Amino acid sequence: MPKVSVVIPTYNCAHFLGEAIQSVLDQTFQDFEIIVVDDGSTDNTPEIASAFPVRYFRQENQGVSAANNRGIELSCGEYVLTLDSDDVLMENALEKGVDVLDRHPEVGFSYGQAYVMDENGHIFRVRKSSFLDGSAIVDSKEQVRELLFFNRITSSTVIMRRHCLDEVGGFHEELRNFEDRHLFIRLAKRWSVAYIAEPLVKYRVHPNQLHSNVNPRVAEKAFLLMLQEVFEDPDFAPHLQPWKSQSYSYSYQRIARYAYGSDMGLARHYFRKALIVYPQSMLQMDGFFIAYKYAMSLLPNRLRLALRDFKRRFLDSRRFTE
Repeated sequence: MPKVSVVIPTYNCAHFLGEAIQSVLDQTFQDFEIIVVDDGSTDNTPEIASAFPVRYFRQENQGVSAANNRGIELSCGEYVLTLDSDDVLMENALEKGVDVLDRHPEVGFSYGQAYVMDENGHIFRVRKSSFLDGSAIVDSKEQVRELLFFNRITSSTVIMRRHCLDEVGGFHEELRNFEDRHLFIRLAKRWSVAYIAEPLVKYRVHPNQLHSNVNPRVAEKAFLLMLQEVFEDPDFAPHLQPWKSQSYSYSYQRIARYAYGSDMGLARHYFRKALIVYPQSMLQMDGFFIAYKYAMSLLPNRLRLALRDFKRRFLDSRRFTE
């Protein structure tokens, strides 16, 4: 039985898949299996996968959560890592994660920093924890609080204990965005979390990735589920009560931003709720941004677009004169 199961869900990502698989094969820690779950790709994904020593499974397109869950179900490792098929592991990623999980049985999952790269592999920043400078074992309540406000956990760095995954039930299959964050909250509610303060993956940002194309109704469902997970839990709600209004406002803002432009009714609804639930935000820059966006959302679409174009031309002219 392998120590680690690396599950790679993929959909029409053949041009990156080979690099992702090779990054697993190049690990300093070699006790692993690789399971590629093809979520109904129409490109040459089967041919790419067949060139590597992996277990390959194909299913009709059901979304990334279903693909991940299928891979986990088929795997047999003590630990599980779900690697996005457009990301690249650093060669010591498995070694670092396995080491901290072996030494800390109280930890449900480990995660690390990530290099952020563009479509061509150019690294332009490092994604880090929002509240930790060095490696640490993080208390459940503190990790959940961070997840309510920030999403600094890059899923391809996360190594989870199988029995923890089994207990919380895996990924929510109705979510095609934010499914990882929702899972991490459920895990962090029950176990401590290990943070590794060094980059473990190169995370690729490109126009076709799932998180670049967010369905606002999926965002609505996901953020409301995350709030429900925390503030309807009697073990967590009292501890996080001081941040309740602010966390609701933050989530409502996020939903509104994803809806803005495509579903202005939904955007107005959540911009308004964000201000009502946490009016103190009006004393901060975020509050001015919300109020401005809400006001813009009330304008007819043609006028709003005209104002946006005027603003862009004005800023371009200022840059030229400077």
